Parts: sequence; C-alpha cells; structure tokens
Amino acid sequence: MCFNQARLDESGIALLLVLISLSLFSLLGIYIALNATSEVCVSDNYESLLAARSAAEAGSNHGRILMSGLSFDGVLEGADGAHDESAAYLAQARSYAFRNPVPWTIARSLDILNPAIDLAGIPDDGLINSGSFQGAQGTALIPLTGATQLVPNPYGAGSITRSRYFAKVSDNNGEVSELAGDPSDSPFKDGDGIVILRSLGIARTRRETFGSATVQNSVTVIETRLRRRSTFRLGAPLVVAGESVAASFDGNTVAISGGDNPGVAAIDLNISDNLSPGQLLREAASEQENITGGGLAAPSVQDITEKVALEPDQSLLFDATYLWDFINNRVPRFADLVFGGDQIWDGTNAPDIGSYDRNQPANAPGQNPRVTFVGGNLSLSGDFAGAGLLVVTGDFSCSGPFAFTGLVLVIGTGNVSLTDFAVGIYGELFVARLTNNAGLINFGVPALSIKGDSRLVADGDSLEMAIRLIPPSQISFREITSGMDP
Repeated sequence: MCFNQARLDESGIALLLVLISLSLFSLLGIYIALNATSEVCVSDNYESLLAARSAAEAGSNHGRILMSGLSFDGVLEGADGAHDESAAYLAQARSYAFRNPVPWTIARSLDILNPAIDLAGIPDDGLINSGSFQGAQGTALIPLTGATQLVPNPYGAGSITRSRYFAKVSDNNGEVSELAGDPSDSPFKDGDGIVILRSLGIARTRRETFGSATVQNSVTVIETRLRRRSTFRLGAPLVVAGESVAASFDGNTVAISGGDNPGVAAIDLNISDNLSPGQLLREAASEQENITGGGLAAPSVQDITEKVALEPDQSLLFDATYLWDFINNRVPRFADLVFGGDQIWDGTNAPDIGSYDRNQPANAPGQNPRVTFVGGNLSLSGDFAGAGLLVVTGDFSCSGPFAFTGLVLVIGTGNVSLTDFAVGIYGELFVARLTNNAGLINFGVPALSIKGDSRLVADGDSLEMAIRLIPPSQISFREITSGMDP
C-alpha cells in the first residue's frame, strides 16, 4: 500500500509540473505572438511615417518651385481671387491652424485614394495657383485634393498610391515687418515679401479606432518661410555698381527715362577711396539732356550707395561672392534657357527668350516671360524681342531694334555696348564687373558705351514681373506637430 501510494503521489506531481510547463509555454507563445504583432505594427507605422515625411518634403520643394513668377497676393487669395471678408473668417485666417492645407483630424482619417469627398467645402485660399484674371478662375497648380506619389505595385503590374501631399501658402500675420508693409494685417495681402508654405504629407498605415475617431494615416507637416528678395529692385533703368566705372554717352538721341527714379543710378562699392562711380557717370553724361527722372536736373544721375546699404536685401550687392554664386550657380539651375559660350543672335536665329505685353496684367493669357542665362558674350542685332530675366556673364552688345521687357543683369565682365538700341529695355539694366583670382572674388571696373538711338525706360511693373521669376529664398524650415497649432 505504501509503495502504490508513493507512485500515485509522484504521478500527481508530474502532472502538476506538466500543467505548469504548458501554462508557461502558452504564456510565452502568447507573448511572442503579441510581441511579433507589435513589432509589425511599429514597423508599419514607422514605414508609413517615413513615407508621409518624404511626401511632405516633396510638396515643400514642389511648392517653392511653383512660387516662381507668381504674385504672393494672388496665391493668398486662391484661384478664385476672392475670400470671405467676415470678421470671424479673418480672425481664423490669422491663426496657426489656418496654415495647414488639411485640418489634422481630417488628415488622419482621409481616404488618400479618393480625398475629394472629405475635403469638399474647404476654401481655396492659399492654394498655389496661376491667379484669377478678370473674374476668370485661375488654375490650382497643386489642387485641393493634393498630389499623389506612386510606387510599383508589389502584388502585380502597374503602380499604387503610396502617399499624397498637399500645399498651402499663408501670410506671416502679426510680425513687425509684415505690419510695416500692411498695417491692416490682412491675411490675404503680403506686406513684406515673406510668406509661409506648409506642406502636409499623408501615408496610409494600420487602421485604428479610438471612440468615434478613426486613424488610418501617418501625417507629417513641414513649414518653410519663403522670402522674395528685393536685391535688384532698384528702380532706375540703368544701375552701375563698381569701385569705379568707364563710361561714355555719345549722341543727342540717347534717351534714358527714369520716371519717378533717377535715369542712371550708381553704387559705390568702395567708399574709402577717392573714386566715385556716380561722379564719373555724371561727367560722362554731362551733355545728355535726354537722361531724365527722379525730379533731378538733366542728366539725371544719382548715387544710391547709402540707400542700398540700408536695405538688407539690396546690401547683398556689396558682397562679390554672393553675386558670383547667384550668377554662376543659382541662375543656371532655375533658368528656362541656358547657353554656354559666346552667342550671336539676330532676327533670323534668335531663340525664344520670352514675350510680355506691358499693357496687360502679368497673369493675362499669352504672357510668357522667361529666364535666359548666357555664360559668355552676347551680341544682338536685328528686329526681335524678349522678356523676363536675361543674365549675361560676358560682354553685352546690341545694335539694332531689339526690345527687352524686364530685368537684364550683366554681371561678370561688366562690359556693355549699346549702339542704336532703338527699342531698348523697359525695366532695368544692372551692370557690375567681377573677377575671380584663384577663388577670390572681387569687384572690378565695369565699362559702358551707349550711343545713337539707344533707349532705356524704367517700368516698375515689368521689373516686378522679372523679379518674381527668381525663386524665393527659403529662410527657415521646420516640422510642425499638432500641438504647435493652437
């Protein structure tokens, strides 16, 4: 009996140990399964977050490029050119949350394959667009429904939507510089050349429900500040920058009209020496009665060095390295046309360097200003025209009835020769000489020769059109969270 009782006791203990072991292994299995599921969720969410961030960055870059050539005011008002003027809406438009292309709550649950239904009713204010014209709706360049980003379909042929980005531009209301230019602090009027671009990227992730709220997207918002620099907004039809200058004006038919601005403006890049470009230009033009403007006695020549030095953007003109980089590196990247080496153009072989009707608004149908870069000498003759921004790093010479509307930058050799430039430039011609000695950039002495029927005429609207073709500078960049939008 004792022997049998002992065996029974041992059997009971063994069974208990087996049950405990099975329980432990079951718990371990459950833990491993839950852990694996959690890791899959974390991995999916992280991958989705990266996709959303990539989409937001793409939207930010795309939006900045699209802002070239556009009126900030036109973008702020949206494609319809109008906005709700009620006090409540204006207050809302000054809030941080208004800067988002899509509200956070909608973005987290949005169907990225078919977002139109969820986004119906959101105003078009701030959508990057071509601008309304005479009551006609402009074109939204990044629509309210955003832009899709596609990836190859891992389950078959074709591609699938991986993410979507949205972009919106708003004003920097309440800031000192904005209030100085726009005392009314209107959310739909730019006062200081600075706007805020927010790009919102959305990518699908695992669907979860929290009460009545559904979350199925990762969302990233990137905010950049864009500034349209006024570096070359100098007003005079002819601006010469240098420590000195060699200039000649020959012929009573030379006509330079500055309107409210001086006909010729000089910037002294070395005020410590005894050379004054303004004085040298005044002496060279002493017999020219047709150089007028700015309420000055003819010839209208004015030194604007002090004025330029006090304006932050324009003071960049004193930095030879900045100008060298702008001309040789930045401009070729955003130019519509890039020509390397010397160019000789006439009415039979000239490329299309843009067109612009000064009697029509900048966004009127048919307006087509262009950015043209010539990395060498440019010689023009014959009857043809161009418009926009023309940049020449070598000598610039023209003989014959050539017309250009906008801004011409002759920065490099700084040599300009105009002979019977009958139709002329409507906007601004800026001239400066740069030298590069083993990477050390310095200013040199520009040379001007203007003869015959050459004409230069100040035109503020045409100059503004050309300046807008220069992509705005990005002056800040940050990622925004929902907690940053009160």
